[in-house]
Amino acid sequence: MSLSRQLYLGLTLVLALVFLGSLWINVDNTRHYIDSQLSSHAKDTATSLGLSIKPFIGNPDDLPMVDGMMSAIFDSGYYQSMLLKNSKGEVILSKNNPMTFESVPSWFVSLFPLSPPTSSTEVHDGWVKPSTLEITSHPGIGYEQLWQSAVKSTGMILVLFLIAGTLVSLVLKTITTPIKKAAKQADEICQGNFIQVNEIPKPIELNLFVNAMNRMSRILQTLFNELTKQTENYQKVAYIDELTLLANRRSFNNQFEALLINKEQSTTGFLMIIRLSNLDSINKENGYTAGDEYVKTAVSLINGTLNYSKLLSKSNAYRLAGADFAVTLPDIDKENCHHLAVELMLKFNQAASQVEDNTYMNHFAHIGITDFSTENSMAEVLMKADTALMMASSTKQGWEFAPNSVMQHGNTLWKAELEQLLANKEFSFFAQNIKNSASEVIHQELYVRFNHTETGDLIPTGSLMAVAQRVNLAHEFDKLVINTVIQKAAALTVPVAININSASLAHLSFCQWLIDTLTENQPHCELFIFEINEQSLIQHANNVCYLSKQLKLLGCKVTLEHFGASTSSFTQLMKVKPDYVKIDGSYSQQIDSSPENQLFVQSLVNIAHSLQIEVIAELIENEAQESQLQKLFVDYFQGYFIDKPLQW
Repeated sequence: MSLSRQLYLGLTLVLALVFLGSLWINVDNTRHYIDSQLSSHAKDTATSLGLSIKPFIGNPDDLPMVDGMMSAIFDSGYYQSMLLKNSKGEVILSKNNPMTFESVPSWFVSLFPLSPPTSSTEVHDGWVKPSTLEITSHPGIGYEQLWQSAVKSTGMILVLFLIAGTLVSLVLKTITTPIKKAAKQADEICQGNFIQVNEIPKPIELNLFVNAMNRMSRILQTLFNELTKQTENYQKVAYIDELTLLANRRSFNNQFEALLINKEQSTTGFLMIIRLSNLDSINKENGYTAGDEYVKTAVSLINGTLNYSKLLSKSNAYRLAGADFAVTLPDIDKENCHHLAVELMLKFNQAASQVEDNTYMNHFAHIGITDFSTENSMAEVLMKADTALMMASSTKQGWEFAPNSVMQHGNTLWKAELEQLLANKEFSFFAQNIKNSASEVIHQELYVRFNHTETGDLIPTGSLMAVAQRVNLAHEFDKLVINTVIQKAAALTVPVAININSASLAHLSFCQWLIDTLTENQPHCELFIFEINEQSLIQHANNVCYLSKQLKLLGCKVTLEHFGASTSSFTQLMKVKPDYVKIDGSYSQQIDSSPENQLFVQSLVNIAHSLQIEVIAELIENEAQESQLQKLFVDYFQGYFIDKPLQW
C-alpha cells in the first residue's frame, strides 16, 4: 500500500473516531439534560395539579370534577401516566399513554434510553388522611428532541468532517506530490534520463529533499556526459588519424579482420590500397606543411568519390601510414569497382594538372585493387593488394587489379535472382546461441541462408542483402523472414533475434507494417528480439526511435548491433534505450592483446550499464577473447567459439 493511501486511511480513521466521539458525547449530554427537564416538568405539574384538586378531594361526589381537571392536563400528551391514590394507596383515578415513538428509530431509543422519574405530591383535605397524586412525564417528546438534536449535530459534525478531510487531502497532496515526482525522477535517473523537478514545494523539508534530488540528477548527468565525452575522445585518439580524420591502421586491422571472420554474412568485395606517390619528395623539398596539404587533398578526393553513389554506402576509407590509404568496398562487383578506380584516378590526375610545377610528375597516386571473401586471411588479401600496387606503379593508367580478381554478378542478374528467391520463398534458417558467463543460452540469433535457384550454390548473405537494398527489395525479404518466424513462434523454446535491414527502416510504412503484424500476434511478442544496425539509428533516427518504442510496448526487445562503430551512436543511444547493445565485432578480434581495444570496450560497457542496458560481444573466436571480455564485465557472448550456428 502506498504511503499516501496509508496517510489517507490513518487520518480518515482519526477523523471518524473524533466524529463519532463528539457525536456520542453531544447526544449523551443532551439525553441527561432532557431527563432532568422531564423530571422537573413532572414535579411542577404534580405540585400545581395537587393544589388545584385539593378543594374537591374530600368529597366523593366531586371526583368527576377532579377527573376532568386531571384529563385537561393529561390530554396535552406530555405525560405517560397520572395516578390519584387514596390514603390506603388504592388508585382512585388513573390515566396512561402508550410508549410509542413514530418518528424516532427504535435503535436510537435502545442506544440512548430516557428514564423520566415519577413525581408525587400529597393532597390534604383538612384532618383527613392525604391522598397521593403521582405524575410521570412521557419520554416521547424527549426522544423527539433528542433525535432532532442528534440529527442536527450529525449534520454539523459531518460538514466539519468533510471540511477537515478536504484540508487534510490538500495537505497530503502537498506532501505526497513532490515525493511522487522525486520517485519518478529517481526511476528516470536509473533509466538514464537525468530530468529535473521544476515545481519546488514550499515546505522547508520537502524543498530540501527536491533540491537535493535535482542536484544529484545534475551531477549524474555531468558524470555521464563526461564518461561519454571521454569515450568519444579516446576513440578519436585510438582509432582516428589526427590529420585526415579517417580511421587509422588499428581501426582497419580490427574492422577488416572482423569482415573476413564473419562467416554468416559471407561478405565479398574489393580492397583498394592507395599510395601517394610524391609525399616523401614534397616533405623534403617543400616542407611538412605542404606534405600535409597534399594528404588532405587526397583525402578530400577519396571521400568525394566514395560519397557519390549508394553502391558505396558500406565503403570505408582508412589511413594506414603516412602515404598509404585503404578503402574497403564490400558487396560490390568488379565492374563497379573498375568504374570507381577510373573515377578516382581521373580526379587525382585533375588535381595534379592544376599544379604549375612538376610536383606530381610521377603521378598523384597509385591504386592497387584485389578482391576478398571470408575464405581469405587478412595477410593473404594485403599481399595481393600490395602486388597490385606494385603493378600499378609501372603502368600508365596508375591503377591495377591483382591477378585472378573475381568478376561477380551485376545488378541486373542479381535482381532477377532476388525476385525468383522471393517468389519461391525457399530459404533456410540457422540459429546461433548467445550465452552468459555460466554458458546458459539467453537467446538465439537467426541467420537466413539462400541458395542459387539454378546452381544450388550458397549465396553470400551480405552480398545478397546489399544488392537487395540497391534494387529496393530489402523490405520484402524482411517481411518474408519475419512472417516465417511468427508462424513458427509456437514451437520456440528460447527467444530469437531477428535482424532488420537498414533499407527497410528507411520506410515508415515498413515500420507500421511490423507493428501491425506483431499486434495481431502479441502473445508471441516476448519471444522476439529485433536487431537494428547502429548505422540505421544514425541514418533513420526518427523511424528507429518510433519503432523501438512501439516494439517495447508490445513486449518485444530491441538490440542495437555494431555499437561503438561510430561516436555519433552515443548521443542517439538514450533516445532508443535498447534492451541490449552488441559491441561491434571488430573490437573483439584483438581484445586479448590490445590495451586500446580493452579500454574502449570497458568504456562502452560502462556507458551501457549506466543506462541499464545489457552488453553482448560478438565474433568471439577463441577462449582468450571470451576470458578478457568477461573481465571487462560484458554480459553475454556470441561467436563460433561459443557455439556454431545450427540449422533451425
